[in-house]
Amino acid sequence: MFNSVLQQPELLSGVVAVTALLVGAVVSRLGRRQLKTDLFATRRKLERAEKQAKDQSRLLGKIKSEQETIAALARSLPSVVRELNRADLNSRDVPGLIIQLITAIFDPNKVLFYATAHDTSGERRDPVLHLAEQRGLTDVPPALRSIPFGEGKIGWVAANKLEMLSESWANPMATDGVTIKDNHPMVRPEIVGPLLHHNHRSNEEVLGVIAISGVNNYPRDMKLMFQLVTNLGSLALVNSHYRMRLTAQANHDGLTGLLNKRHFMKSLSEMIYESDRDARPVSLFIFDIDHFKNYNDTNGHPAGDALLRSLSKLVQNCVRPSDWVCRYGGEEFIVAMPDTQGAEAMVAAERIRAAIEAYKFELQENQPNGVLTISGGVAEFPRDGCDSHELTQNADKALYESKRGGRNRVTRFRGVRIGDAADVVDQPAMAADDRSEGEHR
Repeated sequence: MFNSVLQQPELLSGVVAVTALLVGAVVSRLGRRQLKTDLFATRRKLERAEKQAKDQSRLLGKIKSEQETIAALARSLPSVVRELNRADLNSRDVPGLIIQLITAIFDPNKVLFYATAHDTSGERRDPVLHLAEQRGLTDVPPALRSIPFGEGKIGWVAANKLEMLSESWANPMATDGVTIKDNHPMVRPEIVGPLLHHNHRSNEEVLGVIAISGVNNYPRDMKLMFQLVTNLGSLALVNSHYRMRLTAQANHDGLTGLLNKRHFMKSLSEMIYESDRDARPVSLFIFDIDHFKNYNDTNGHPAGDALLRSLSKLVQNCVRPSDWVCRYGGEEFIVAMPDTQGAEAMVAAERIRAAIEAYKFELQENQPNGVLTISGGVAEFPRDGCDSHELTQNADKALYESKRGGRNRVTRFRGVRIGDAADVVDQPAMAADDRSEGEHR
């Protein structure tokens, strides 16, 4: 049959055509199937590539954000640390500097910086957080101005000494299964952490709390970055506190708490310089305790120290906030009165003298006249001296004249002529001898 087909060309052509059609149909069908397979595979590859591109874009965005955060930290940290390391840093300046650093790192909408205080109004001394500084709130509600330890999320962090992120509050292990509420709807903190100081007793003291909400920058190690901020804030608060204490100890008398002679004379020179520049007067009142040696010898030195402390407090209550009171040495004191002329200083000095005479000091009955009194002198800049040394020297000369005039009085310095009736606030005369050897500086 095959040979007969070969012998008939027309029939052979038909067979070939039909076969070609059948083969073409099969190939076409297989081609479409393969094409579909290839298209599906290509689509899957494109989807994977698109997902990888999105992942890479997110990763690049995250890396860029972290780089910007690190760059902001690198820009802000040196200047903030430099400010925090200033020798004259006041603890009141610390919150603003720390908030400046927080803003550079996290770019938050709201930041609240709390400092720890103690409520001493009653018998208990419960710690309370007082809002020291904040950013982002135009009006601070009372509920956020003062927060007792343990109250709300901010108080809970202070009581438990733990850093908390927004997701930490939903963890029962972190809060012992207790639901902690926000302190106020205006602030829903995403990061809250305590400022801790490890004191010499190996205890953790809570210096304050920082709460941040509306964070726009999320560093990779967010909690560690926040701990860097809180540790830096704690260190700055402690350092400023100790520096202020050391400065106070260096500038104040250890017994009375008044300014000491060294710091007073330095500050007096600066006060006179400013007064000379602005053409304003400065007056000095220098005085000492009459018969102080007798008080010490009769009642003992501990009683003498107690007397000096009591007298110092009394004098501080008699002067203006702008006046400076100094323990010049021994039982001698100086009061510097800025913007005060000599006549006004005489009135103020007499008020101090009268207050001391009227006060009932312990054991004053053992004094020669049964009461404790002082003698003093007043000098005015620039009339009675052109610098701190000359002004003090002339006020001291007026003090000696008060001793010669009978003690328990105040004398105004008048150049060569000292002791005129107009220059002395007279009191009943006492012994007219000079100051005894025991009445010294």
